[in-house]
Amino acid sequence: MKQAVEPEVEVGLGIFERSCVYCGARFRVLADRPADPMRLWPREYECPACGKQYEIDAASHPEVQLLHGRTDGKDDRYQETMF
Repeated sequence: MKQAVEPEVEVGLGIFERSCVYCGARFRVLADRPADPMRLWPREYECPACGKQYEIDAASHPEVQLLHGRTDGKDDRYQETMF
């Protein structure tokens, strides 16, 4: 008889890089990933170049580090629209 295997949960500091879909900036996100999934909550963070908001499940607010600036040639801030 086979036992069900539970999926592994990354524990510790989760580090990943992403590109902003609005301005093209590259940034690194550092997020605390606890062993207890009940301690995970949706946490907002924003692109350091334009302010576009993103969300990640983490135990505390993530830290964001800019790696490469904007690639769109603009200097405006992202504005959320209702449409």
